[in-house]
Amino acid sequence: MAFGKWPLRPALAPLLAVGSLVMLTWASYAWVKQRQLDELHRTLDSRAELYAASIGGALNKYEFLPLAVAQSDAVAQLLEQPSADKVTQINAYLVDMNRRAGAFAVYVLDDKGTTLASSNWQDRSSYVGVNYGFRPYFKNAIAGGIGRFYGIGFSTFEAGYFISQPVLRDGRIIGIVAAKVNLDWIEQSWRTPGAGEQIWVKDANGVIILATTQAFKFKTLAPLSPAAKNDISEQRQFLQENLPILPHKVLRQFADGASVMTLERQQSGDTPALSGSADYLAVNRSLGPLQWQITVLAELDQVNEAARNAAMAAALGWALLLLALMYARQRRRRIADKLNAQQTLARAYEQLEIKVEQRTADLVHANGRLQAEVAERERAEQTLRYAQAELVQSGKLAAIGQMAAGVTHELNQPLAALQTFSDNAKVFLARGRIDDALDNLSTISDLVKRLGYVTSQLKGFARRSDDARKPVSVRQAFAQTMLQIRTRKHSQRLTLHESWLEDDIIVLCNAIGLEQVFTNLITNAMDAVPESEPVHIWFQVRREGDLAVLHITDNGPGIPLASLDKIFDPFYTTKEHGLGLGLSISAGILRAAGSALAVRNRSAQEGGGAQFTITLSCDPGERDEGHI
Repeated sequence: MAFGKWPLRPALAPLLAVGSLVMLTWASYAWVKQRQLDELHRTLDSRAELYAASIGGALNKYEFLPLAVAQSDAVAQLLEQPSADKVTQINAYLVDMNRRAGAFAVYVLDDKGTTLASSNWQDRSSYVGVNYGFRPYFKNAIAGGIGRFYGIGFSTFEAGYFISQPVLRDGRIIGIVAAKVNLDWIEQSWRTPGAGEQIWVKDANGVIILATTQAFKFKTLAPLSPAAKNDISEQRQFLQENLPILPHKVLRQFADGASVMTLERQQSGDTPALSGSADYLAVNRSLGPLQWQITVLAELDQVNEAARNAAMAAALGWALLLLALMYARQRRRRIADKLNAQQTLARAYEQLEIKVEQRTADLVHANGRLQAEVAERERAEQTLRYAQAELVQSGKLAAIGQMAAGVTHELNQPLAALQTFSDNAKVFLARGRIDDALDNLSTISDLVKRLGYVTSQLKGFARRSDDARKPVSVRQAFAQTMLQIRTRKHSQRLTLHESWLEDDIIVLCNAIGLEQVFTNLITNAMDAVPESEPVHIWFQVRREGDLAVLHITDNGPGIPLASLDKIFDPFYTTKEHGLGLGLSISAGILRAAGSALAVRNRSAQEGGGAQFTITLSCDPGERDEGHI
């Protein structure tokens, strides 16, 4: 059979071509989507196993805490013969145990469920005196088992994981010890920037208790049974939460419990919200003795996109093949026509030349269009290169402007102090007070060093400073700072309240940089208090292990709430004539030393004002010398 003579009706060939194209496109889409789905399924299996292991390990870490407290003889004596002295002793013991373990709270309950002592006995939401006999963790432990329970705290209104152990003496249970663990840090660890997956944990009743998206918490995927509702109500597990059903639709169910479902899509931002919907692959894993279940979900956008791309590629390939077949068939027809037209070649020669001329004109015209398009693209490329060069130059100018503004801001105070001390030195020399003049000149030398440090920060634009972590005395740096501060205008209205440790603390930082941080914080505090009022600044130093914690507190109006998150940004200021660089530079100095700078507003009960906290690493050499 000749290739150019298919035994098909003219109307049937296009239908078969379109039908084969549709079938191939659909088959390619389905095959690639299934492969991508299987690969994503395997990946989520591994992720779910990892998350389940991490949560199980985190919960098991706190199992020892109530058991260790339950072994204490002092706790047993309190349960057998309660007294105010024993309550005070056990409260202090529980505070110490909780500080070491890092739990939310540890507390002791009698055999009726009333709390006798607690690590949070000083808080307004103290557990002391509250009866928790209705909680399952109390009932399980008083019956001789281990109590495990997750719910919203009856006193604190904060959700947490409760673990309890019975206190046994002479074979009988005289009370229980319980510990509450806050699991919010687990959710925070899930919310990493750029994470493309959702995670939630359901309890035995199907209520979502942990989730990467806050809107998913305390919802269910199916209606609760009457028995589950009754248990939750009796245990007051979720207090006033009404536990609505999370809107979703299961599209496909797998044999291992995984599923494809439609959910509301998470909106980007610091405060997650729901906007739109998307398809997710959800993989489940069981968690521990509480019959919890962790679910890891990933959007199927990439899976669907890969399937669509494969379908489009298959459709394009098949269309090109059909075009090639059509072209081959057409070419064979033209050859046959030429053979049949040899007898009329002479008559058709003129028509052929006309067609050739027309084709040539078309080609010339097409060639002209192509040349014009190439020229247009070359002009666009040149314009783009010019725009990129302008952007790079603008970025350089902006960086130079920021550095110049920062150096100007930091040079103002040392220059003012230089003028004051140099004027004093001239007066001392004129009066013959050589020692006082030498002291002023020594101070001027220190200020010049500080100016050199400030200008040397320009090198930080290219590389990091090598002296950012050198041993420096906190007391000496603060004394040098106050020596400069006292030269400021209106410094007489400053009253300083200092609280030092008996021994000086040596920290790792740049000495001049630490003085610069102190100067910025104290001058900002003085500027925050109206000129008609006295300035009170409290400087407190304490040590926590290998860290030195410094608090600088003022009696000003505090920092506006809208500015708390932006106060360390460059060029952000609340002052009328400020540059907005002091706190940004201070935070940069401390970051270079591996330290941190934080701020908060004190409450009215604390006396108001703003409090800055500096956390610095202590010098290891100082610690080693203390052990000799």
